[in-house]
Amino acid sequence: VYICTYGGIFGWIRNLKRNLEPLMLGYQIGMQTGDVQHAMFNASSYIKISFFVGLNLKEVEKTIEKFGKEMIEYNQTAVYRSLLPVKRAVLDLILSTNDPFVMAENNAEQNSLFLQATEANSLVVECELYIFGSIVAYIYNSYDLAAALIQKRYELEKKMSRTILWWGATAFYDGLIFLALAHKSSQFEWTAEVSKVMSKMEGYVQIGKSNHEHKLLLL
Repeated sequence: VYICTYGGIFGWIRNLKRNLEPLMLGYQIGMQTGDVQHAMFNASSYIKISFFVGLNLKEVEKTIEKFGKEMIEYNQTAVYRSLLPVKRAVLDLILSTNDPFVMAENNAEQNSLFLQATEANSLVVECELYIFGSIVAYIYNSYDLAAALIQKRYELEKKMSRTILWWGATAFYDGLIFLALAHKSSQFEWTAEVSKVMSKMEGYVQIGKSNHEHKLLLL
C-alpha cells in the first residue's frame, strides 16, 4: 500500500518531498511484518525521491549504503540492482574532479554497470542509467553527452512496455537539456524537442499542480 500510494500516486499529485516520511514508515512496517521485498521497494523509492528533491548528497549516499547492505543481506538482488544508477549519479556528483585517473575509474565503473544491466537483460536498470547519466552530464554542462544519453534512452524505450517517468522529473531534465542545446545551437531539432517536453509538462500539471507547475514555469 505504501509503495503504491506514496511511491506512485501521491508522487504525482502532491509535493514529492512530502512522500519521504510515509515511504520510510512503509519500509519499517514491511521489516516488522516480514514483508522484506516491499520494505525494500519503499526504501528504493525513498532514495530516488531524496535525490530528485535535492537532499544533501552525502546523506543520500549514507542512506544508499545502509539500505544497499540490507538488500544484499536479505537477498533482494533485483531491488539492489535498481539502486545502482542513482548510486552512481550521487557518487559522480560528490566526487566532482578533473583528475584524469579518477575520471577514467568512474567511466570504467559506468561501463561495468551498463554491461551488468545488459547481461541481466534489465531494460529498466539500463534505462535508469541513461536517465541519471543525462542528469549528471547536464549538471556538469556536458549538454551534447546528456542529449546523446537521452537519444539512447529513447531507442531503449521502444523495447519497453512502459517508460520511466519519475513523477515528471525525467521530462523536466530532458527539457533543461534540450533548452541548453537550443540556446547554443541554431538547429531547429532542439526547439522541437523542447516543445514536446513542454506539452508533457502541461499534462503533468493537470495531474498534480503542486508537484509540476513550478517545473513547467522554470522551463
